[in-house]
Amino acid sequence: MPLSPTVAMLPDTPDSWLLAELSSYSDDLSEASDAIEQALEAGHESPLWQPLTSYAVVAYMRAFAHSNVRSRLPAHDPVPDDLVETHDMIRGYRNTTIAHSQSELSMSLPLATFTPEGTVHQVLPITIRHNLPETTARRIADFIDRMSALLAELIQPLAERLTTEYLHAGVATIAGWPVPDLDHERADRFTAQSRRGREPRFVAYEHPRRHRRDGLLAGR
Repeated sequence: MPLSPTVAMLPDTPDSWLLAELSSYSDDLSEASDAIEQALEAGHESPLWQPLTSYAVVAYMRAFAHSNVRSRLPAHDPVPDDLVETHDMIRGYRNTTIAHSQSELSMSLPLATFTPEGTVHQVLPITIRHNLPETTARRIADFIDRMSALLAELIQPLAERLTTEYLHAGVATIAGWPVPDLDHERADRFTAQSRRGREPRFVAYEHPRRHRRDGLLAGR
């Protein structure tokens, strides 16, 4: 049945499943693009630079990482030869620096400070970290835009083909189309342990409504 008088979910077919997968990749790249653009807008000296550029790298690599619920983007849209070097750089930065601490871009040292007489005053730990250079961030931004455009070239003709296929579906046929499982839970039950399945399901986590005494106070 339709989700609303104007929206319905397509039946589960290879093409509709592919469109959903491509949309999922597109969302990953969109998140990466938004994060890297906001980082560039904030500037290299901003405290937002490191978390935004890091998230951009993680969001981009989601489309290429192993998943138990979808294939990897290259199965549908391989990285063009002229972009492989940038892709490999992003993957390396994610693996050695963002997701794990293995690169020479971070160095942790046990240091000692001295008294005026030259003896040890205090032992302190310190970590020195090199964030993503601004020129590299701009290179990544351009790269993500290019990959997003290539993905859009796959999505558009597929969506048009499905539009043509279902253009003359009758009301009775549409009434039998599937409906995703939409549910909600209290925010304090959020665990992030669920896994997507073949059947679409979405859970929204909401803050419990606070008990207010407005009515009682208003009656005084």
